[in-house]
Amino acid sequence: MKVVDLKDGYAIFGKFPDPDVLLAIANMVGSLVLTIADPPYGNIVDEEWDQATDDETFAKWMINWTRKIERMSVDGAALYVWGGIGKPGFRPFYRYLYDVESSTLFNIANHITWSKKRAYGVSHNYLFTREELAYFIKGDIKKPRMFNIPLLETKRGYAGYNKKYPAKSKFLRRTSVWRDITEILKGKTHVAQKPQRLMEIPIEVHTQKGEYVLDPFAGSGTTAHAARTLERKFVVVEKDPEEFEKMVESLRK
Repeated sequence: MKVVDLKDGYAIFGKFPDPDVLLAIANMVGSLVLTIADPPYGNIVDEEWDQATDDETFAKWMINWTRKIERMSVDGAALYVWGGIGKPGFRPFYRYLYDVESSTLFNIANHITWSKKRAYGVSHNYLFTREELAYFIKGDIKKPRMFNIPLLETKRGYAGYNKKYPAKSKFLRRTSVWRDITEILKGKTHVAQKPQRLMEIPIEVHTQKGEYVLDPFAGSGTTAHAARTLERKFVVVEKDPEEFEKMVESLRK
């Protein structure tokens, strides 16, 4: 394991959730208030880290690291986990969603869909344009530790549907379908890299300036860049040595 101090956060070279990595995170952060996890989906890309044999084993692996995050998180802490729908006979994300509430103290607060711009399709099905994001709260979903209502940049143009309860903002409120963020990126350094804005939203919603966010599967370090942009702190973990060095280099710039 290796830890790099980047002044406003830490980058850890190691495998989550190895005990030494967990101890390092606990010493740096204390208790977690927000975790954003973009783990392997399983058999989506040809990289070695994404290969899986069966969905039951894969889902159990996901539950295992989720338990570790649960133990480190305060009541009301938020956990966001990215995933895909899989294929017939291989649905680890669905298994995970079904099992997580019975295996941890996290409960599903919402199921978010990222609606992409590009469509993929075949003649026998609808065009496919989505990725899934599970939003969990530790404990009662009605009592998140913090929830700063997220707004879009689009003005609503009306006061609200009910005159007794006028809208509190002139901007539309974000829904569970995110249509305003494109997946078309320039300068990608990781095969599974996501736009920074996707990580900024949970950070804005669940943290204050100066608080930490954890990303246990950091990849290109997008979550760290998002945290830095929003004046938050970060702990990011990456096990691939080449990806880790590229991430640290980008964060040092």
